[in-house]
Amino acid sequence: MRKPRDFVILLLLVGTVFSLPVRAGIEDMASNLQKLYMWEKIASACKTKSPTELKQEWTVIEMIVYAEAALWEGNISAVLRSSGRTEPQIRPFFEDLKWSADVLARDVLGRMSCNTADKDKAVRIMVSDPAFNDASEQVLEASKSR
Repeated sequence: MRKPRDFVILLLLVGTVFSLPVRAGIEDMASNLQKLYMWEKIASACKTKSPTELKQEWTVIEMIVYAEAALWEGNISAVLRSSGRTEPQIRPFFEDLKWSADVLARDVLGRMSCNTADKDKAVRIMVSDPAFNDASEQVLEASKSR
C-alpha cells in the first residue's frame, strides 16, 4: 500500500522536471483531478449508501464527474507528453492520484450520510469544474445513444 509520503515525493519529482509555469499548471491540474477522482469514489459509494430517492442523482453525479476526470486526464497527459514524458512515465502519475483520492474518499465517506446536503455539496463541486459543460454534454449524448 502506498503512503501519502509517496505521493508528495512524486509531486516533488514532477516539480523538478518542469519549468515554473508548467509545474504550477500541472500541480493545479493534478490537484483538481485528485478532487474529481475523490468525488467519483464518493458518488459511487453514495449510490448504495444514500436514501432511495437520491440513488439516481448520485449515479448522474458519478457519470459526470467521471467524464470531467477523463477530460482532465487528457489535458494532463498532453502537457506531460509535450514536456517529453512517455506513456510508461505518465501512467504512475495517474495511479498515484487515484490512490491518494481513494484514501481521501474513505475519510470523507466516514463522515457522510449521502443525504441531500451531501449531494448538494457534490453538485456544487461538479458544476464548478471548468470541464463541467463538456462532460455533461458527453454524458447527455451517451444517454441519448442508449
